[in-house]
Amino acid sequence: MATKQWYNSSCLIILILLAGSLRAAAQARVQDFKYLDKLEGTWVMPTRSSHVVEIWRKTNDSTWQGKTWRVVGADSALQQSIQLTRSGNDIYFMPAYEGQKTVTPIRLRVRVLKPIGFVAEDLQQAFPRKITYRFKDARHLDARIEGSRDGTIEEYIFQYSLSGN
Repeated sequence: MATKQWYNSSCLIILILLAGSLRAAAQARVQDFKYLDKLEGTWVMPTRSSHVVEIWRKTNDSTWQGKTWRVVGADSALQQSIQLTRSGNDIYFMPAYEGQKTVTPIRLRVRVLKPIGFVAEDLQQAFPRKITYRFKDARHLDARIEGSRDGTIEEYIFQYSLSGN
C-alpha cells in the first residue's frame, strides 16, 4: 500500500494561494486613480521629420482627457483622443483614432495601476490590445501600444519628455 505524500498537496495549495494573491495585488484599484496625476502636461517625442505631442488634462475627479498630435513644422494633425475614466470599480483607457470609424468604442480596462505607470488591455480587441504607460522619472514617460491589424502584429513605443517647467 502506497503512502500519500502530504507535502505535494500542501505545496499545491500554497501555490494556488500565492498565485491568487499575486493576481489580486496586480489589480488596478480606483483608490489609486491619483497616480495618474503624473500625466498632467505636454509630453513630446522628437522623430526625424516631426514631433509627436501628447497633451493630458484632468477634467474632473474621475476623468482624464488626452490628445496625441503629429507636428511637422507649423502644421499639426490630431492622431487620437484619449479618455481615462473611473467607472464603478474599474478604470478604462479609451482611445479614439482620427479617421477611424468604429461601431463600438475601444475600452481597455486598466489592469495594473502603480506609481510608476499603468497597463490597460482587452485581449479580445485587435488593435490596440494592450497599452502600457511607464514613468521612467518625473520628466520621462514611455508609452507602448500593442495589437494586430490585418494579421500583422504591431507594436509602437513612444519615448516622451515633459515639455516646459
